[in-house]
Amino acid sequence: MMCVGAILISSCKKDNQEPIVYGDASIRIVNTVSGSSGQDFYQGDTKISTTAVAYGTASSSYYTVKGGPTKLSFTNTGSTTVTASANVQIEEAAFYTVFYYTSSSGSNEITGYKDDNSAPAAGKARVRFLNLGFSFNNSLNVTYVSNGTVIAGGLGLGISAYYSVDPGTDLGITVIGSPVTGVISGSNFVAGKIYTVWFDAITATTANYHVVAQN
Repeated sequence: MMCVGAILISSCKKDNQEPIVYGDASIRIVNTVSGSSGQDFYQGDTKISTTAVAYGTASSSYYTVKGGPTKLSFTNTGSTTVTASANVQIEEAAFYTVFYYTSSSGSNEITGYKDDNSAPAAGKARVRFLNLGFSFNNSLNVTYVSNGTVIAGGLGLGISAYYSVDPGTDLGITVIGSPVTGVISGSNFVAGKIYTVWFDAITATTANYHVVAQN
């Protein structure tokens, strides 16, 4: 899944063709690397981000980037030394969330996913879940705290589908096989809003959660 998800695919260029002019796309960036410096975000040699993104936070809005084949990279804020980069293909007019993360090998990488920003069902929030806990002993379950009903079961490394969630409803998270349960407060979820909740590991049996609002 860490071959840069839905957006990050290699591209090639044929000789003797007119240059293609691509339209714009939108990218939100998230820093998931615990202990890292704030990250600046670049497309090619152009700095896109206006504010460095610290661990556990996301850019406050989408940044406008050019579609088509391109290179994305992160650097420690104020530095030109690249901490992670990827050659990608970006779809015009699409919205993406791009994550700076640490792989199982310990290297810092980039992965990204296309965002669905269509309106949730009336009175509902829409939520998807991303497991980035490489040191977990097992996959994750996300449930309703009130009745134990599973929303996203057996979530391995990678991202889930979107789910409709009642605003104000607490969600439980467990690493399968662990007695330790965490709670995502329902106060994070508002009707009409769309969210990505990503997880990293506190320990091999305990998940930490972070909520990114898409709209």
